[in-house]
Amino acid sequence: MSSSARDARRLTPVEVATAGALSGLAVTFGLIAAVTPVFQLFFQVATAVPLAMVSLKLRPRAAVAAFASTILLAIAVGGVATAGRSFQAALVGLVIGFLHKKRASWLPVCGVAAGLGLVWGVGTGVAFWILSDLRTLGLESIRKALDGFLKLVGHIPHSGGFVDAGHQLGQWFVDWWWIWIPITRFIGVSFLVLAARWLLGAILSRISLDAGWDPLLDAAARSADPRDGAEASSPLPLTLTDVDFTYPGADHPALSGVTLSFERPEYTVVVGHNGSGKSTLALLLAGAEPGSGTRQGGGVLGAVGGTALVGQRSELLVLGQSVAEDVTWGMSAQQSADLDLEELLERVGLAGLADADPRSLSGGQLQRLALAGALARSPRLLISDESTAMIDRAGRAEMLDLLASLPARGIAVVHITHDPAESARADRVVAIRGGRIVSDRRAGEGAPLTDEAGDPPASPAPSASTVSSVVGAPALINADHLWADRVAHTYDLGTPWEKPVLRDVSLILDPGQAMLITGDNGSGKTTLSRVLTGLLIPTWGRVTLGGHPMERCVGDVALSMQFARLQLQRPSVRSDILAAAGHGPRIGTGYAHRKGAISRAEGDRIVAEAMELVGLDPALATRGIDDLSGGQMRRVALAGLLASHPSVLILDEPMAGLDAASRDLLISVLDERRRAGLSILVISHDLEGMDSLCDTHGHLAEGVLS
Repeated sequence: MSSSARDARRLTPVEVATAGALSGLAVTFGLIAAVTPVFQLFFQVATAVPLAMVSLKLRPRAAVAAFASTILLAIAVGGVATAGRSFQAALVGLVIGFLHKKRASWLPVCGVAAGLGLVWGVGTGVAFWILSDLRTLGLESIRKALDGFLKLVGHIPHSGGFVDAGHQLGQWFVDWWWIWIPITRFIGVSFLVLAARWLLGAILSRISLDAGWDPLLDAAARSADPRDGAEASSPLPLTLTDVDFTYPGADHPALSGVTLSFERPEYTVVVGHNGSGKSTLALLLAGAEPGSGTRQGGGVLGAVGGTALVGQRSELLVLGQSVAEDVTWGMSAQQSADLDLEELLERVGLAGLADADPRSLSGGQLQRLALAGALARSPRLLISDESTAMIDRAGRAEMLDLLASLPARGIAVVHITHDPAESARADRVVAIRGGRIVSDRRAGEGAPLTDEAGDPPASPAPSASTVSSVVGAPALINADHLWADRVAHTYDLGTPWEKPVLRDVSLILDPGQAMLITGDNGSGKTTLSRVLTGLLIPTWGRVTLGGHPMERCVGDVALSMQFARLQLQRPSVRSDILAAAGHGPRIGTGYAHRKGAISRAEGDRIVAEAMELVGLDPALATRGIDDLSGGQMRRVALAGLLASHPSVLILDEPMAGLDAASRDLLISVLDERRRAGLSILVISHDLEGMDSLCDTHGHLAEGVLS
């Protein structure tokens, strides 16, 4: 059998992960059904739906694997009783998922429900007839349960007649089991099928199972079989000739007339402002098919010796339960054994963290982890799309040194960034503007690179003056103050995995004050942002807003998250900004609002003003969230928060992924709002330009704010 045929037969990581997650959910409902007889049928319906999702979405072999794992897990967790109920519900789930995939109407569904009910009823009756011990045990269990219920009822005055009738009914159950057991099984299974089908339809009407558009799906599918140990053909030379690329639904191309050639291992830096087409170029280099023009050469994405892509959303790339498992995910046993994991982790700045949980890593550490996973496969072409965006200044210098050293190891590096200063050590610099290549020069050729506005790369701004954080007395706190008093936080407290992150943090944020908190990656900055907004309750100490505990004021303090994509929950830019500003989904001809109702025209005005405030073209309002660059996503998230008019705004790494022009605009907007009374807390490792905004600077190191 050929390698490609074996690849087609194997379950993909996505299928394994999806089937495993939904199987676990099904077993959970099955276990609840086993221990709550009163609600047994309800939870059996809920058990069927996850397996229906698997049957509807995945290949038949993945559905069978999910079914088998559900039964085995049910046996391990809840024993035979749970496994029996899970088996019935899981089988029903597979059937209704298949019927929904075939777009079966209610008539055939009812026919299948009656057929399954008949088979189950007759099968149960035959099993009880042949297996006398099973019949005796089952009937005795029913009678004992009924006797216990009647004994309780017997304590109620004048209930003797009811109790006698109950005992007679119990005896009838025992004598005539061969009639009522098949009938009740028939009714129960038929109802289970119909109810599960209805619930599946109700769920699917509110969510989308569309796999979405993935320009790199075919590129990844061409990957060599990792268990064959085969290496991909060399990705170089790689040539793009007069290439255009247009996203689905867009009215203009993101890239136009791009011609580039990569022939040998060297360090190439691609620079451009947010939305200029840098990430789209990364997709083309990684293997996406252009809309027009030609792409020649290139290695297999993700294969050993092929092409590796490190994206700017490292939080979406984590698969393993530990750093070591994540780095070696998908690699064969032999490849993992040949890998010097400790040396690799030390190279990327994660020494000693092989056993750490990726969920405990900071944003910068996650980007280092993504780079480690790419380098573990010994690529010949490494594409780095803003891989330094979340890393502190010292770590960024180390990462750039590492990228610049890779060509000497035979690895061609294409580093994509908005910061022209990161091109200082490049062998070649490509500038992109408005989807077109505007310059392509090698080291030593021409004048120093300038940004799109023609300005030279900005030099690091001096840091704001450092002052001690303030510990105030409760009497000083009014309705506009955010106060953290000796806050400490430990994850997994009292377990072998407990990890102290914050140890001693005290601060007061006054109205109209802007405070900058800096710290290295992993110092606890993101944890602090969640504590200050009430999303995490501190292990020790307290956080108050106007004297009220912060956990009771969740939503009163706006938070711009470190990973902007996780904050954008609606499908389009317009709907996300309106939702963040307090406007719900469309109702009739207007929008529901927590302070009243607004018209569509008013909604248009709010969205346009918010987008212009953060430097976005209002024409992008109809764009899908995933069609935006990382910097544009960050500005959309901030636009929604500013449109909600908060009194306190906390920004976690707000400058990550923003070019110089966007950074300057953001700082000026925030400074204007600060002068109007908005309290701002900026949590960042980046000091550039912050001295003009923030009048107080605290530093977080080893969980202590000083």
